[in-house]
Amino acid sequence: MFSPKYTISNTILNNLTAIAEIRAIVERSKVLPERETLLRRQAIEKMVHASVSIEGNLLAEFEVEKVLAGQKIRAGEKQILEVKNYEKALKKVWELAEVKNEITRADVLAVHKITTQDLVAKEKCGQFRLGPVYVANIDKLKNKEEIVYTAPVAQKVPVLIQDLLDWLSSQNKQNINRVIIAGLLHYQFVTIHPFSDGNGRLTRLLTHLYLAQHNFAFKHILVLEAYYNNDRKSYYQALDTGDNFEMRRKADLTFWLEYFTTGFLKEAEKVKQEILSMGFARSFPDGEQIFLDRGQIKIMDFIASMGKITSQDVMDILGIPKRTAQSKLRKLVENKIISKKGDGPSTFYTLKQSA
Repeated sequence: MFSPKYTISNTILNNLTAIAEIRAIVERSKVLPERETLLRRQAIEKMVHASVSIEGNLLAEFEVEKVLAGQKIRAGEKQILEVKNYEKALKKVWELAEVKNEITRADVLAVHKITTQDLVAKEKCGQFRLGPVYVANIDKLKNKEEIVYTAPVAQKVPVLIQDLLDWLSSQNKQNINRVIIAGLLHYQFVTIHPFSDGNGRLTRLLTHLYLAQHNFAFKHILVLEAYYNNDRKSYYQALDTGDNFEMRRKADLTFWLEYFTTGFLKEAEKVKQEILSMGFARSFPDGEQIFLDRGQIKIMDFIASMGKITSQDVMDILGIPKRTAQSKLRKLVENKIISKKGDGPSTFYTLKQSA
């Protein structure tokens, strides 16, 4: 059975402690249903965009948003289909999480089929690979590919996957942090590389599935893909523990788990900021409740992602005049949701720090 080697370093321990604190805050938050729905929709758009981008899809986030809204864009059919399929697969993952707390081989194949429908040959869709698979880096200067990882032979794939799923099931009875288990699942699944295509996307989907099954999905607003996509090189380097399966099977996974939990914490912090500062009715000492409109929610989403915003940013993302943008920002400042920094042309706005 899969027997991962790792140490709970101070970095991992600190990350897990902070994640637990944020999880408690998020779970206790009373979010209005319509606001939670909107937050989840925005998260889906980010999840889809980031995950397909990692695999080379060139659609911008606003184009992904349009595709998911049923609007037409000028892009290749394959890129559009990757987006639509990933959204369908995410919904399937969340449906599975509602009815079961374990992942089966049938679940893996079903989610892969949805993810790769009409993107790969029918005999490869929802079926384990029958041949070898390699991970390669493309050297643009030398115009050639360099093989950086050789996955296990195809004959071993069904056994290795079942072994991983059996291990995963056994962890439900152990007192091991679910974030750690999710990170190990992520690592081992992509290391096995069980399909001819779609392995990265499916790995991230199954990570979501496991976290959702064990109440670590943070209201389905957590976007782990964004962390990986922001620095793909670091993502791949953290997973790279050897040139072949045997090397990676024996590797110490402490560094990977430090990377995974650090990313988890960063994205969890964003969820906390969104839950506390946007998208729902916020109560103040005098009992007043403040409701944010869609434009203000987009402003808060931008701040949550970038850390700050300017009036020019608001003009760009909402397509409104400068005076209207300044009015929206002023209203958020008056409601003590954001803070104004600087003066004149250098003015910017950040989230209001909790007292």
